[in-house]
Amino acid sequence: MRKPIALITASTLIASFFLISPSQAASKPVVNPIPITLPVKPVGDITFANIEQRIADIPKAAYTSLQTVVSANPQPKIPVTILLGPNTKPESDAKVALGKIAKLWSGFRQPVTYHALVYNFKDKAWALKADAKVPVVAADGGSRGRASMSSVINQCSANQCGNANSGISDAKGSGYGQFQVSAGQIGPYQTMGGVFGHEYTHSVQAAQFLGNANVGKPVSQERAKYGLDNSPSGLFQGVLPCWMSEGMANFNGTAAVAPTFDDYMSWRTSAPKSQQTPDFTDFSAKSIEKLLMTGNPPKCLPPAGIYLMGYTLGALTVEALGSIAGPQASMAVVNLLGRGQSFEKAFKSVYGISWAEAAPILARVVAAEYAAAS
Repeated sequence: MRKPIALITASTLIASFFLISPSQAASKPVVNPIPITLPVKPVGDITFANIEQRIADIPKAAYTSLQTVVSANPQPKIPVTILLGPNTKPESDAKVALGKIAKLWSGFRQPVTYHALVYNFKDKAWALKADAKVPVVAADGGSRGRASMSSVINQCSANQCGNANSGISDAKGSGYGQFQVSAGQIGPYQTMGGVFGHEYTHSVQAAQFLGNANVGKPVSQERAKYGLDNSPSGLFQGVLPCWMSEGMANFNGTAAVAPTFDDYMSWRTSAPKSQQTPDFTDFSAKSIEKLLMTGNPPKCLPPAGIYLMGYTLGALTVEALGSIAGPQASMAVVNLLGRGQSFEKAFKSVYGISWAEAAPILARVVAAEYAAAS
């Protein structure tokens, strides 16, 4: 999940989006809604059978399908609080970006509230104080509780302050994200608000686990070893393949906020090779297929270098899936994981093809796209 109240000596913006939130019924197990019919039908001309012959058409098909969903969906009614550092000037409007990404995921369960803490290095001390006052943090022991972002905020330095992360740490569904603003990070991802779309998507992924019987239960030693707790965020990170976790956030989060296809491509052109790791240097179809088939938590989680491939190869994979079945299908997979299905069963339930059949096809597509990328 890397990337990135009262008035607190800074501008605090309250934004209300419009849609009826999913039921918060206490009955268990909670079946969170899926707003599409499963298995999904192709949204256009691209299918698993012909996608290898339609590689050049994937980006536009995926972007167009996503924007069609955004346009058709109602706007969720979710209270959003933006805490902006007094000396911080982000490259994009968090309110606008968060509104777009929330609209994309309309119909799925989302955070009941969302707080976005936006700051730069100069506002680091302010951010630590603001973090402690975010309601979900204050209710969980303040800056020493698990909901606090203080450990991430403290990593912000004069030379490196561009991290972001977001999730849901409580059973109520309180979303919270922190977004560091660095003058050295200015590109389409920042100017369009991709970082807000990316991180909010992680909170929606976590929301699919609200009501899961394991929320709040004691953490096993094995999960603790990998830094996983039994919060909604910890539960989704513990079962969703890393390539899909970050791939969903990067593709959907950026495509949702991009005003035009050309704007999307201004980011997408260089995105495939934007992350590198010595742990993954073979970009052949066979190697990528192995990553898709075995890049599962907890071993794929940071500090494992292959985690970085979620931002690149994962985003290309999710884009390809979106060109076939639309953007909501990937979140439907996460939803079914929250209901207790295995990834393999959830994938077939959504896409109508087994993961064993789909993975080699997607790997060949992604390998070709990576080879062609600048």
